[in-house]
Amino acid sequence: MKRLIPLLATALLLSGCGPEGRADDPPAARADNPALNAMFNADQKARQDNHLDLLERMADAERLAEAKAMLDRGEIRSGADYFRAAFIFHHSREADDILKAHVLATAALAQGHQDAAASLDRYLQATERPQIYGTQYIQMDAEMTRGAFDPDFMPDSLRRDTRVPPLAEQQPPPQTR
Repeated sequence: MKRLIPLLATALLLSGCGPEGRADDPPAARADNPALNAMFNADQKARQDNHLDLLERMADAERLAEAKAMLDRGEIRSGADYFRAAFIFHHSREADDILKAHVLATAALAQGHQDAAASLDRYLQATERPQIYGTQYIQMDAEMTRGAFDPDFMPDSLRRDTRVPPLAEQQPPPQTR
């Protein structure tokens, strides 16, 4: 709980909530970080076959460390940056990193990007609670499953309004090799 309050406060500050928002410049004027874009592209390329080997997991850890450093230095500033950083944090195995992914995704959402639902589901899985949107799949033996999931937590109308497909339209990713 101690970590949740600062993260929520950060989300409000980053998303520009309140009458002033950030003092420096409007979100539309913030340039994307090209180094973060390259890291995001590498992160997504590693996942094209739905299978990560040891070297790819090590590269994930390096990207996460660099994304944390960029965040600390204030180099993640645009909506696209928040969106890309959220993906990198989202692929961590640590609950706090995944929660930070959700905060970053929320900031991205406030600036016109999306992915807050997936990061929240991932955080819920990491803390051994059922996901609520149904966006995350895990491989259990030979089948892909959502794992712990509460499909009745919210109606499909709310899923739609948060840019998540209705349950009947959601498909698991292809099985890994």
